[in-house]
Amino acid sequence: MEFVYIIRFGEIWIKGKNRRFFEKALEQNIRRTLKRAGRNARLESERGRLYVLESSETPGETPALLSRIPGIVSVAVGVRCEKSVKSLAENGLALMQTMGVVPVSFKVESKRADKTFPIPSPQLSREVAEYLLTHGLDVPVDVHHPEMVFGVEIQQQGAYAFCRTLRGAGGLPTGVSGKVAVLLSGGIDSPVAGYRMQKRGATVEPVYFHGFPFTSDMVKDKVARLAEKLAFYQESMTLHIVNFTPVLTALKQHCPERFTIIVMRRFMIRIAAEIAKKSGCRALVTGDNLGQVASQTLDNLECVTDVSPMMILRPLLSFDKFDIIEQARKIGTYEISIEPHEDCCALFVPKFPEIYGKLEEARGAETEMDIDGLVAECTAMVEQVNF
Repeated sequence: MEFVYIIRFGEIWIKGKNRRFFEKALEQNIRRTLKRAGRNARLESERGRLYVLESSETPGETPALLSRIPGIVSVAVGVRCEKSVKSLAENGLALMQTMGVVPVSFKVESKRADKTFPIPSPQLSREVAEYLLTHGLDVPVDVHHPEMVFGVEIQQQGAYAFCRTLRGAGGLPTGVSGKVAVLLSGGIDSPVAGYRMQKRGATVEPVYFHGFPFTSDMVKDKVARLAEKLAFYQESMTLHIVNFTPVLTALKQHCPERFTIIVMRRFMIRIAAEIAKKSGCRALVTGDNLGQVASQTLDNLECVTDVSPMMILRPLLSFDKFDIIEQARKIGTYEISIEPHEDCCALFVPKFPEIYGKLEEARGAETEMDIDGLVAECTAMVEQVNF
């Protein structure tokens, strides 16, 4: 059977004269994703719709693959039909049987983009439903709360019937909003923060701070696997692995214990900003979540922001932790993130960390450290991994 995956997009519609720019970016992302996944499918477009056509025994993973691409609002699994009630109903029934769809209740929704088709949408829905009920679909119609929506579309180039629709990622196509540097750790939050920026059209460059021997090389491998998950959504990616050991050593020697995490994060921002400038990034991105841990109070976030020469974007700032976990599961990073690992921040958390740090105190806590020298040393020792 040749399946047709009907792709709908949302925000792109409001882009006015620039809409075609966003559509082309989404089309490129879809083609690249299908090629990477080894799917033998082709992309067609017509009147605000994109169609992916694939000959296969079952849809397999293709619909779910498409639904993860930023910019796509929904993916409907369907078949192409002749412009007749009989063809729409019969091919739709065959599709349901192939996919093993056995609904408890259903309704038919019709969209008639081709106004030359003689049957109005409400009448078309009724006639298709009647045909289905008399030719094998022995379940009640429920127009208010159906378990399955049997969709019908009449377009200029053909007609389509579909029986399953997947919710898409939404947002904008990755690559239309510039480049940002993401401070990527081995935890749950930062990969989700990176993905949220990709959904707003940004291309991401991850920066990871590695503190061997305080942290093992197993953590570096884990972060690389997280970066690879994010690389799925864009054309290419470079993971920057910073040798952070000089800063960690200086912290143990010169920084007051209660300010260790604040000063550590101030150094991370300084170093990430230098890497971001060289990579053409316009902003830094962190996985900060307000009040989640001691370093993420408003006072401490102010202390960290103080040293940044560019914008710091915090897409998860107001998220509930369970929402972040749910998103991590969807993008495939959660199982990697929960693997045991030694994190620089976790290892250096003092017994009584400063929760409400004052800016002048934070600045004073690092006066015994060679700030410029440490930043220069760390930015000179950056390993790059390309995806």
